Amino acid sequence: MASFIYLWKKNRYAIITLFLFVCFLTGMLYLGIRSLEATLISYKDLYYSQPRPVRPPIIVADVLKADTGEFVPSDPPATWQNSEKGSVDFGHIDTVGNGGDDNVSVEEKTVMPLYESQSVTDPGSLGSLIQEPVSQISEFNGSEVSVTDKTKTKPINEPEFVSDPGGLETLTQESISEISENDDSVDHGTNGGDAAVGENTHPFVDNDISFKMVDNGGAVSLLKTCDLYMGTWVKDEECPIYSPDSCPYVDEAFSCQGNGRPDSKYLKWRWKPDGCELPRFNATDFLARLRGKRLMLVGDSMNRNQFESLLCLLREGLPDKSRMYEIHGNKITKGRGYFVFNFADYNCTVEFVRSHFLVREGTRINGQGNSNPTLSIDRIDKSAKRWKGADILVFNTGHWWAHGKTARGKNYYKEGEVVYPKFDAVEAYRRSMRTWGKWIDKNANPAKQLVFYRGYSSAHFRGGDWDSGGACNGETEPVLTGAILNNYPLKMKIVEEVIQKMQFPVILLNVTRLTNFRKDGHPSVYRKNSTEGKKVSTRKQDCSHWCLPGVPDAWNELIYTVIYRLSSSS
Repeated sequence: MASFIYLWKKNRYAIITLFLFVCFLTGMLYLGIRSLEATLISYKDLYYSQPRPVRPPIIVADVLKADTGEFVPSDPPATWQNSEKGSVDFGHIDTVGNGGDDNVSVEEKTVMPLYESQSVTDPGSLGSLIQEPVSQISEFNGSEVSVTDKTKTKPINEPEFVSDPGGLETLTQESISEISENDDSVDHGTNGGDAAVGENTHPFVDNDISFKMVDNGGAVSLLKTCDLYMGTWVKDEECPIYSPDSCPYVDEAFSCQGNGRPDSKYLKWRWKPDGCELPRFNATDFLARLRGKRLMLVGDSMNRNQFESLLCLLREGLPDKSRMYEIHGNKITKGRGYFVFNFADYNCTVEFVRSHFLVREGTRINGQGNSNPTLSIDRIDKSAKRWKGADILVFNTGHWWAHGKTARGKNYYKEGEVVYPKFDAVEAYRRSMRTWGKWIDKNANPAKQLVFYRGYSSAHFRGGDWDSGGACNGETEPVLTGAILNNYPLKMKIVEEVIQKMQFPVILLNVTRLTNFRKDGHPSVYRKNSTEGKKVSTRKQDCSHWCLPGVPDAWNELIYTVIYRLSSSS
């Protein structure tokens, strides 16, 4: 011990100097590493800000070419045969009797694709003729065929079935619209299964409404000769499609009439685009087009609002309501984030997956040992594993980006392993949308999946926000004029920017403007049941979500219109 004290006294200045030098080197190394991280992040931002390669423009008018008889298949020419019920082209018929296939029913003039030799069983009285082939496509579902049967050989009076032999190539062709003798346009509208013509036969209001796939620098927006999203709300006494007390899938927060709202005029409005009419919503037809498919809504509580609306709309097409059920037996509540509703008669599901931001939420442990939330804006949400199997996806995010911690951005946003002490919420939203876009480009198949992004839904708070005394009670009429109708938030401009740079043709369901009108459509104070003599509190009001029936029904009518026209033109 004495020798140690002696050495310390003799060399203490050298030891202190060495200690300070080591501290200095350690500090410089730390600062260098942080500087390098910042430089790498800057280069990362620079990389993602550069123009990205995009697909060439997709113009339906250029690529949808009907076969006029010039098409020459590699197989022998098709054989047309006449039966008692009309002329039927089955592709390449086995005329020498090498085997038959009973899976094709000769009930209609059915134009089948001609890419593989097929054998069919003659139901009677066939005579062979040679005819140039006519091609048809299945654009929406890959190897399965959407059998669009346009017949004028006889009236469609009874439900009839056309089987899909499957195994066909995917092409694109312009649809041929024909009318049967009873003046009904006919569309089987299902893929890869039996389709009841009787279920899907109905007139369609068509004021020269033709969809076009328009290139926006690589993004595909669904437009029409009239813009679906520019228009106004018109009074319609046939609204709503379902009565407020008829649907068991509306949870308490959206059941305004059930919660005691005294007025009902807000239910009598229908969205009408300028210059054209939307087809009337047909729940049976929508379900037929969903046959064998999964439709999934992914997003925050606004998408749950839309999900409940869609369940109620489709329920109207079921004679036996018990044939629709949640497969886990769960009742819809805001506390649960995953629902799967099965429609047994159509072998299809409508699902909801909660994802507030579409990117990954997490936690970190701070210096005091407490757990704090984080948002990894460069990683997709954990629920993405559920998204992959869906045929039709409807995404949204937006309202949670205005909440406190998200808007402040302090020690919240994360990239890699770096949690930013302070980060701009708008830039975080942009990077999160890019992360979502990259996931869609990598994981979604445009030949088999349809992807919508549903735009921002407007809120209507007076005198404050959702957490600071904002109100909307007492509103009973839409806003029909004024500057509010042209409000277009920065979030939507960012969404458009991201979609334009994507490779996958995402359809932007741009509902922002049509929601600008509807200050009368929110639950306001009627977000909780007050019919049992309880006093309605006006302190906290919901001016973001929508009453059901209500505005989200129009969003689903627009989705129906898009699917209707896409499948009809296929």
